[in-house]
Amino acid sequence: MSLWVPVRDESAVVNRLRSYGWWVAAGARFRLSAGPGVRISTAGLEPAEAVRLASDFAAVLGESEATYRG
Repeated sequence: MSLWVPVRDESAVVNRLRSYGWWVAAGARFRLSAGPGVRISTAGLEPAEAVRLASDFAAVLGESEATYRG
């Protein structure tokens, strides 16, 4: 299963998630008319990994909001 998650700045979110050890794709090549987002494949995640991903993603979103707010 893949998830599309809208974000304000794809590059910032992708890079920060990589620093947590997650590899996600910037959404630019997958979208036709949607705004910025990231694509996350969750097919191989164990429940504990899904919880950690959600926590790390929330932290990244909080960091990017604080860093990239205009």
